[in-house]
Amino acid sequence: MPGINLIDKQPFYVQIRNMIKQKIESGDWKEGDMIPSEKELSETYGVSRVTIRAAIAQLVKEQYLTRRAGYGTTVLKTQSSMSNFTLIQSFTNEMNEMGLPSKTMDATLKLIPADKILASIFKINEGDMLYNLQRVRGTVIPILYSDTYMIPVIELPNTKEFLYGSLYQYLSSKQVFFNIFEEVVSAVIAPKNVRNLLHIYDESPQLKRKRYAYDASNKLIEYTETYYNAAHYEYRTRLFYRRK
Repeated sequence: MPGINLIDKQPFYVQIRNMIKQKIESGDWKEGDMIPSEKELSETYGVSRVTIRAAIAQLVKEQYLTRRAGYGTTVLKTQSSMSNFTLIQSFTNEMNEMGLPSKTMDATLKLIPADKILASIFKINEGDMLYNLQRVRGTVIPILYSDTYMIPVIELPNTKEFLYGSLYQYLSSKQVFFNIFEEVVSAVIAPKNVRNLLHIYDESPQLKRKRYAYDASNKLIEYTETYYNAAHYEYRTRLFYRRK
């Protein structure tokens, strides 16, 4: 089993997190399996138990693992959600894998009536209410602007904790899971207001991603348009072959 790469600039806990995550996504550790203890992992990877604990805490937060006091840590067995998809990652996870801090810099949430375009996308009536969550996210500089629309299957709180936290983690905590994600990626000239938010000072093409998230009955629950500052972002995907 590979150990810590001392040349890698990523923190040790991030490297451990990535190695454990790969064992889960490759199928070596399956849903419901109990993973080795902190002591065993510490000896295996040659790092402190504090480092192992930090890596596990990150994977618990990302819903790859679950911990039970007095029982141990197991690979999370849950309904379909963001963490089960090998092609779909959150911005936070992408930044974590690169060892970079990430944060939400600005966020607003409101209820709006669906216009003709949104009604067509969601297959609802014009005027039906949708949540609209707009966020600017980045590291030390703004990198993306996301414009999310969601069917109000649950009430979303207009609190700082929610606005600046993980949308998918909150939805999972409220038993809202997704079965299918569909993405469309293109290069476009971002609207002027988006360019201003992302500190883009010309009309060069930027990366735009449209994401459609469906529940188990194939009903569209969430639609998001995200613009990325192409000067500071590369879109990454990772495929794992899962043996049946």
